Amino acid sequence: MHNTKCRNNEERLKIEASRLKNASYIVCDLSQPAQHESLVKEVKEKYPDLNMVFLNAGIATNYTLLDNDDAFEISKKEMVTNYHPVVYLTHHLEPILASKKNASFIITTSGVAFVPDILHPTYSATKAALHNYIVGLRLVLQRKNSLIEVYELMAPLVDSPFSKAVESDLKVSPESVIEQLILGIKNKEFEIRPGLTQDIYQTYLRSPEEALLLLNNSTGA
Repeated sequence: MHNTKCRNNEERLKIEASRLKNASYIVCDLSQPAQHESLVKEVKEKYPDLNMVFLNAGIATNYTLLDNDDAFEISKKEMVTNYHPVVYLTHHLEPILASKKNASFIITTSGVAFVPDILHPTYSATKAALHNYIVGLRLVLQRKNSLIEVYELMAPLVDSPFSKAVESDLKVSPESVIEQLILGIKNKEFEIRPGLTQDIYQTYLRSPEEALLLLNNSTGA
C-alpha cells in the first residue's frame, strides 16, 4: 500500500513521509484554487492506482459575530479552504476511483455541522455546507450504481494544535479519533461520530435547541 500526503508545508511533509513505509508527498496549498488543477494532474500521472482519498484540510477562526472582526473576509478564507477543495477534488478524482476496488472518499467535518459553535461561527457554516454536500454526493454515487463509498468523519474536540484556542476538558486524543474512524470504515458506518459529536447528534435528534447549548457549553462559548 502506498500513502501520498498533500499539504502546503514541505518541511512537515518530509518529516511525516519519513515516518511511513511507501510514502510520498505533494506540496500543494488547497486554499489556492489555482493549485487544484495541478494537484489533480500530478495525481493522475503519478498515482493511477489511487483508490482512497482522505480530505482533511481546514482552517478555523475564533471570533464573535457582529463584533469588530470582518466576518465576510474570514468566511471567504474558510470557505475556500474547507469547502471548495472538497467539491473540486471529489469531482475530478471520482473518475479515477470509479474503476477501483474498495474505493472511498473520507471527508472530515465536525459536530458543528449539526449546530454552530458561536466562537467559530463561519467555520461552523462551512462544515454544515460540507455535510450537506457529502450527503448529496453519496446519493448521487448510489444512483450511478457506483461502488465508491463516502465516509464522513465528524470530528469532536480533538487535543491538537487546531483546537488550541478552545478550552475544554472534553477534548479527545487524535489517536482515539483515528481508531474510531478505522472501526467505522470496517463496519461500513458512513457517518462516523466520535466522542462529543455522538452526544450532540443524539441530543439534536431530540431537541436542536438543547444540542446548540450542549455544544457551546462544551467549548466555553
